[in-house]
Amino acid sequence: MKDFFRTMFGIRKKRAGLRASGAPQAGASIVRNGIKITLTQACDRDLWDWLLLSGWRVNPVSNDRRHYASPPETAVMQLLNARTEERTEAHARVLRSAR
Repeated sequence: MKDFFRTMFGIRKKRAGLRASGAPQAGASIVRNGIKITLTQACDRDLWDWLLLSGWRVNPVSNDRRHYASPPETAVMQLLNARTEERTEAHARVLRSAR
């Protein structure tokens, strides 16, 4: 019933974006625009700063019920191991391959 009235009167609040945080450890989940990656290795600071600028954030919710697309593990590993000049191309590959 509350949902109906909130929709009817337009009093919905848009959720705030996730905050920037420190570099995630292995096993952490990072999200961006409906895509979720679970890290198999820790990010170094330089890579994490680049990912933050690209819009990735650590997902702080342990029991997140939202539905995310996930890229294949090989594409994620290529992004994590890419050199600085290859990151943009590897990042585009991850975004394309998310299903």
